[in-house]
Amino acid sequence: MKPIGKPKMGIFDFTDCEGCEVELINLKDQLVDLLEGVEIVNWRLAKEGNKPGPFDVAIIEGTPVTPHEQDLLREIREKTRIIVALGACACTGGIPAIIDDERDRLSFYKSAYPPEYKPRGTEAKPLSAYVEVDYMINGCPVDKREIARTLSSLLRGCAPEERDYPVCMECKINDNRCRLVNGEPCLGPITMGGCRAFCITHGKHCYGCYGLVKDANFDRMVTALEEIAGRGDAERMLGMFMSESEEYKRRYGRR
Repeated sequence: MKPIGKPKMGIFDFTDCEGCEVELINLKDQLVDLLEGVEIVNWRLAKEGNKPGPFDVAIIEGTPVTPHEQDLLREIREKTRIIVALGACACTGGIPAIIDDERDRLSFYKSAYPPEYKPRGTEAKPLSAYVEVDYMINGCPVDKREIARTLSSLLRGCAPEERDYPVCMECKINDNRCRLVNGEPCLGPITMGGCRAFCITHGKHCYGCYGLVKDANFDRMVTALEEIAGRGDAERMLGMFMSESEEYKRRYGRR
């Protein structure tokens, strides 16, 4: 992979909370340094006079749940060399993908909106369901250090290193006692590392927002969770960020 030189970059967002873009901005001085060699030609959240492309790099947050967003994503792909998915919504479908059944969505619409409301959204899927994605920065929200690491690698002409270890490794580094050993639910053993075990270090369980680690033993994780939390809670925990994974669909028969 050759250095890009001074690339033209676009930063886009679809259906999401924009928390991952906030983490990008939270890089502050480091972001300024990273972007010195970049020409940002499109960033709705931060600038006016946006250009339609082409782009060397496009960073995309959110899941495209409307036909317009899906068409826009395909259009961006056609004129972009490298697409980077930013955050869980873009990488795995994220929180919006929890409601994967059309009947459930219609039920929520009826309870939240007046009868004349016409929903535009379809089911939530990751960007990769529609176009080829070159790199992913996982998390909900992403860790700003992972953004810096990925952008720095790309600007040097290097492929960002993929995390091929689970959150458990980072728990060991942080000297956290294993929640599963304590009889508490946790998705750390099957979740890709890179978050520095943030949630567990601060007293919560791993929710799996970084997605499945390579070669995850999903079925054994399900068994362990069901023994601790019961089948219903185990399914809900796994479905929060992994409902679009083949492992989840195979186990629970979704879609």
